[in-house]
Amino acid sequence: MLATGCYRGDTGHADGEADASAGSGTDGDTSPDTGGETEGDACGGEASISPLRRLSEAQYRNTLRDLFAPAGIDVTVEAVDALDRIPADDAGSTFGILDARVSDQHARAYYRLADRLAAVTVQDADRLAAVAGACATAATAEAACIDAFLDDFGLRVFRRPLTATEREQYHAVAAQEATGADAFRALVFSLLLSPQFLYHVEVDGEGDDLRFDLDGYALASRLSFHFWQTMPDAELFAAAADGSLLTDDGYLAQLDRVFADPRTQATVDRFYDEWLQLGWLTQFPTTPAFATFAEGTSIGDPEADHLAAAQAEIHELVRWYTFVEDGTLADVLLSDLSLTRSSHLAELYGVQAWDGTSDPPRMPEGERAGLLTRVAFLLTGDQETHPVHRGAAVHRRILCNELPQPDPASLPPGSLDKPPVTEDQTTRQRYETKTADEACAGCHSIINPVGFVLERYDALGRHRTEERIIDEVTGEVLAVLPIDSSAAPLLANDEVIDSGLALSEQVAASGKAEACFARQYFRATFGREEAIEDSCALARVEDALVEVGSMREALRSIALDPIFRSRRVM
Repeated sequence: MLATGCYRGDTGHADGEADASAGSGTDGDTSPDTGGETEGDACGGEASISPLRRLSEAQYRNTLRDLFAPAGIDVTVEAVDALDRIPADDAGSTFGILDARVSDQHARAYYRLADRLAAVTVQDADRLAAVAGACATAATAEAACIDAFLDDFGLRVFRRPLTATEREQYHAVAAQEATGADAFRALVFSLLLSPQFLYHVEVDGEGDDLRFDLDGYALASRLSFHFWQTMPDAELFAAAADGSLLTDDGYLAQLDRVFADPRTQATVDRFYDEWLQLGWLTQFPTTPAFATFAEGTSIGDPEADHLAAAQAEIHELVRWYTFVEDGTLADVLLSDLSLTRSSHLAELYGVQAWDGTSDPPRMPEGERAGLLTRVAFLLTGDQETHPVHRGAAVHRRILCNELPQPDPASLPPGSLDKPPVTEDQTTRQRYETKTADEACAGCHSIINPVGFVLERYDALGRHRTEERIIDEVTGEVLAVLPIDSSAAPLLANDEVIDSGLALSEQVAASGKAEACFARQYFRATFGREEAIEDSCALARVEDALVEVGSMREALRSIALDPIFRSRRVM
């Protein structure tokens, strides 16, 4: 895994990689300024071109689940083998929704699932009746029965009513089969392989050939897939059918309802997971060095849940300041509330586990503040801290700062290797020596200071004042050395700081965190990177964070922007 600068990490954590969030927030940055209008753009606003996108892996899974759930068919049970063959979305660009690939693996997975679920549908008369109505169990498929099926199941597959031409085509599909069961199996199979099901197809609405306002059904899908990552529910379909979704009052009522649904919280959790790359570490190593490092903790206990709890803690923190309280991004970055319900993780923090109902406990004074000082953000995957990864993560993911990308061919031999452990140097000193070369200094003069300030936290995220130097092979403690976490992270007039709290305060005061959040949230919403035409939509999210001071309104603001209700194709 190529880390930014002159060092290759061995943890598998991609924080050091270039990603789609690079290229913003620095001098010379050519990406759009989210703080104001662009020439010819009155923030009313013209959207950039929206590509035709397939359902993401998560959206596809969720939609299949919700499509068959009313009939009592559990897709995760009935088609688990086929589900496991769906290619995972590539998160190399931060968000899986940005993965536009359609491969032969996708085609085969879609085919297997369509075939399996079509067979499941006609497996017995009760299931067939649940999916297509009691009339579907007759010996032959009557036209009226097929029409009723297309009005219900077909509408939910297409996420809109079928056209007359489409209905004729599906009647023709059914007519080729000898029995009613075979006809409905063919219909289910064909519908599940249709582009209207597999893609976000938005072709109708008021406008011209280049830009149009979405019709009610397309808007219902926009709302449900953005906030729920799945198809519309019955109430959204009804609002699309009666036209109320296209009125301001009707739209706001549905937005309020959709946002209040627990599925929105799950989607917000996923946004943070992908943005911050939470949950990338699935198990701790079993090396002698790590065993020595983890002495005195419950790591290794079969009941321990450190990794899952670390990810869940970030979810709880964000939910607290979004859905429980109407908090700010600064709250998320600076809060000293401990919201972990895990006794194992709480032990690492030196606090009591939260019971989930009473006031959350607070972190030990002076040790932690918000996202950057939580275990999920600080974990490295072994016994070393990897300050390059940490520094790059803050710059790229939290601030959207562009970092130089070195040409590996131009670097001195061994530049991408991790600096070896020595008993007379702390991790910081080893990286300072490693990156002092002129070929490396340009990158690392930016990255390293942030990582060095976070040296107050070890590779498990525990607060510390000294570092145990551990032999990587034997696990022997070679030395215990004092920590120096003072550095000028280039965030506030070269001020020297020495704590995660001070770093978090600089990040919160920089003004860049809100702009970066707006960019990342835009990409997760629309499945594309922002263009200059999108500056107004970005500004609205940022204004909700800065001017309104509301995480809740920032998440809602994207759906209130005019471009959310329109599509531009050229």
